[in-house]
Amino acid sequence: MIADFAAPDVLPFPQGWGSVMPAMLHAVGRVLATFALLIGVGGGVLAVGGPAQAARSTAYRVTVERTGGFAGVDESYTVLSNTVHLSTTDLMTTVNGREFRTLAPSYPAASAGADRYFYTVSVAYTNGHTETVTTADGADAPAVLRQVVDLTLRITADLAAGREG
Repeated sequence: MIADFAAPDVLPFPQGWGSVMPAMLHAVGRVLATFALLIGVGGGVLAVGGPAQAARSTAYRVTVERTGGFAGVDESYTVLSNTVHLSTTDLMTTVNGREFRTLAPSYPAASAGADRYFYTVSVAYTNGHTETVTTADGADAPAVLRQVVDLTLRITADLAAGREG
C-alpha cells in the first residue's frame, strides 16, 4: 500500500530566506564546480609533472669520507645545500650535473700503494636517491669527481677555520 504524502505547509527555509537561499545555493554550486575543475586540472598537472620532477631532483647533501693515508685516518666531511660558503653553489651545481650523475660507482687506483687516501663520495638527492662513488689517490678518476672531493674538503676546512670562502 502506497501512502500519499502532502506537501508540508512549512517552507524548507526560515521565514524570509525563500528568495535568498536559491541564490546562495547557486553561488555555492559555482564555487564547488570551480574547485572541482581546479583539482582535476591540478591533479593532471601533478601526474604529468611528477616523473619529470623526480628526474630533476636536486642534491641537498654531499659527504666525503676519507680513509687511509700514513696515519690511517677515518674522516667524514659534509656540506649541505644551505651551507653558507662561496663555493657551496658550485659544489651543488657540479653534483646536480649530468657529468657527475653518470659516473661509474668506483674508480680504483691502477696499482697498489701505501699511504693512499681512499674516498667515498655520497650525494643525497631530494627524491630519496643517493649516488655513491669511490676512488683513491692515484686513480684515473674523472675531473668532476676530483672537483667534488676538493670542493667538499675546502668548504669544510674553511668553515672549521671560521671562513666563508
